[in-house]
Parts: sequence; structure tokens; C-alpha cells
Amino acid sequence: MRDASVRAIETSVRQLLARSKRLVLAVSGGIDSAVLLDAVARLRSRDHCIVVATVDHGTGPEATEATAQVLMAAARFGMTAMSERLTLERPGEAAWRDARWKFLRRIAVAEGAVVVTGHTRDDHVETVVMRLMRDASARGLAGLLAPSNVERPLLAHPRSTIRKYADRLKVAFLEDPTNESKAFLRNRVRIDLLPAIRGVAPDFEDELVRVSREAAIVRRRVDSIADSFVLEGSDGVLLVLDSRSLGELPDDSLRLILPAVVARAGITLDRRGLLRLGAVVRSAPGSSGQLSGGFDAVRGRDEISISRRPEELRGSVRLRPTGETRFGSFRFLAEPAASIQDNGSDDPSHWRIYIPKSVEPVIRQWHPGDRLTTDLSGGRRRVKRFFADAGIVGPLRVGWAVVLCGEDVIWIPGVRASQGAVRREGKMVHYTCERVR
Repeated sequence: MRDASVRAIETSVRQLLARSKRLVLAVSGGIDSAVLLDAVARLRSRDHCIVVATVDHGTGPEATEATAQVLMAAARFGMTAMSERLTLERPGEAAWRDARWKFLRRIAVAEGAVVVTGHTRDDHVETVVMRLMRDASARGLAGLLAPSNVERPLLAHPRSTIRKYADRLKVAFLEDPTNESKAFLRNRVRIDLLPAIRGVAPDFEDELVRVSREAAIVRRRVDSIADSFVLEGSDGVLLVLDSRSLGELPDDSLRLILPAVVARAGITLDRRGLLRLGAVVRSAPGSSGQLSGGFDAVRGRDEISISRRPEELRGSVRLRPTGETRFGSFRFLAEPAASIQDNGSDDPSHWRIYIPKSVEPVIRQWHPGDRLTTDLSGGRRRVKRFFADAGIVGPLRVGWAVVLCGEDVIWIPGVRASQGAVRREGKMVHYTCERVR
């Protein structure tokens, strides 16, 4: 009769295999993922398409040996395996994790498969404790129980069950020496903090898992209404939020809904970012706040725009008469045109303009003193007034391109195309522009 630990793991893995036929197994060579690989290899059927993926973090011979062991184990099971060695400029926990997930997701997309990890109940508890230390909301307290497109079949099992499985079935694995290094927060939580808590509160971990389950329910409910606070996006902006609707929420509800809303754009709010975004919601038009990850939130009249923080751009670029020209987040395309197609009126689209082929227009970042030339008689108006009319407040103007013919600004892409300031010739060039993320 099989050991209870073996039966428990096998039951979870059978459920996984019944749900999904195409899998990418994330295997590090440690005990958790080695047990996952062993169970999947033994219980899979011919209908399953499984790829074993492993990463060498480039931290030394132990990491390289672990990768080699995984590749050999996959070969023994007759399973396809892929590996990648990381070379990061700034290695560390976060950088390794990000690079590892990029690798796994790249394979999953190529294979049309789901990523499977060997995370255990202990991993979940450690994650939630670390988030508690960072003042996480209900969204963060859901931990690894949060809705996800990643499969974690071992999540209900403690490491003690995993170890018993490995002992009973003689599963080979390698101990990662970095698991004992207290240079990493997770290790300090596992080695020092959790044992101390268990000493005074033996039921702490069970209670934490219960709270996480409730937090996961709250998170799903919040996610289900998050889209109602999102407005239609615009070029160069990742996300546009309904500031009026958000502003009507009480503070507690606002702090709960904001992380779910910005997650639509792949943004994770830390505590400071949450406070700053909440302040932008409560502020007047024109205010802004910096979010983690290089994003800015800017308050407009009735909306909040979230975009990647632009860089100040120096110098100018000649606007080519054919093909593509890039300037920051602006992409220009040019094609020859026999004549202006708008019957002499100002071009109704702010994203296109006709310019004589004989001139050499240039692109540069707008300057506060710039004026747009509106007609051939020399009429001018401040560029920043056009921005104001378009609802583009201060922080969103950083890095915005303008096009000049000689000394005259004749085009603010997306804001104003001053066709009336451009003389007509037999040969014109039709320019269009778009913002790219």
C-alpha cells in the first residue's frame, strides 16, 4: 500500500493532468520541483505534451550542476527539456525572478501550454508573511492563492509531505546552498521568523492560510468590477481611469480597488505607489504621482492617465521624406503625395499633415516658449495653450514631439496639425504619426 504522502501528491498531480494536456514544468532541481517532475513523468499519458524548463541563474557551479541534473532527469523520463543561462547586469532576487518568468512564459506561448510550478504551502505562507511586513492589502494577502494562469498542484501540501514523497520514491534532488543564506529576506522568514512565531502561536500558519483564502475571494470580487473604472485608452497612454467614479469611493474602497484597476496594465502598486495614486484621485487636474516600475499617474479633467515615465529628449531629428522616423515614443511614416487632399482646409486629423518635399522638416521636443505657426501670414499661438485645450496636463507633455519647418513649429502630433501654415507645392509628402508604447 502506498504511503499517504505519495497518494496525496499523486492525487493533486492527476487532477492537474486531467485539466491540462500541454504543460511547461518549471524545474530548478530542488526537492519541490524534482517531486513535481517525478510525479508528472510517472502519471502522464501519451496525450500529454510536456516540456521541462530550467534556468541556470549564473550564480556559480552549483547552479550549473543543478541545471545539468534537471536536463538529465528529463532525458531519463524521455521528456523534452529547455534551459537558459542568465547573464544579468544587476543580479538579485527580483531580477532573477523576472528573467525566469520571461523564459517560462516565452516557452509556454510557443508551446500553447500552461506553466506549472512546484510551489508548496510553505512557499505560500512565506510569501504572505513577507507581504504582511510590507503592509499588503487584501489583494496581496491572497498570495499564491490569487487567481492565476499558472498551475501550482503542490500548493495544498507542506514541505514535510514533499520530503516524505522524495524519501519513499528515492527522488534525486539538489539542495540549493543559497537557501541557507540570510542575505535573502525569504530565507530569514523561513529560518528565523516563522519558527519563532510557531513557538508562541502553533496555529498561526493555518490561520494565515484561512485569511488568504478569504482575501482571494475578495480579490476575485474586486477584479470583477475593476473594468468599470477604466475608460477608453489613448495613444501613448497605458491606462485611462475614470477619476469621477473613483473619487466617489471612500478611502478604504479606493485603496482596495486601485491595485486591481492598474493591474489591467500589468502594474503592481507598492505601498508608496498606492498612496500616491490615491492622492492623485483626490487632487485637482494637473497633479501627478510617480508609481513603482517607472510609471506616472496624471490627473486630467475627468480622467487619470497612467503611462510609462517619458525621458527628456535632446537634440533634433530630420523628418525623413520616405519611410519611418522615430523620435521617443513618436513614430512618423512618410509617403509621396501629389497634392493636399483636404480642399485647402486645416487638416482635420491632428495625426497627419502634408509638407512640401523641398523643405527639410525636423522633429524635436517641445519647449515651454514654443509657439505654433497657424497660417502663412505668421499668426502664432503658444503650444502650451494647445496642450491645455486638448487636456494634456504638464507631466504628460514631457518628451512630446513638435515638427518644425525652418524656425516655425507647424505640427504638434496628436494635438494640432497646422496645414494652413504650410505652403503648397507640386510635390508634397504626406506624414502620419502615432505614439508607440
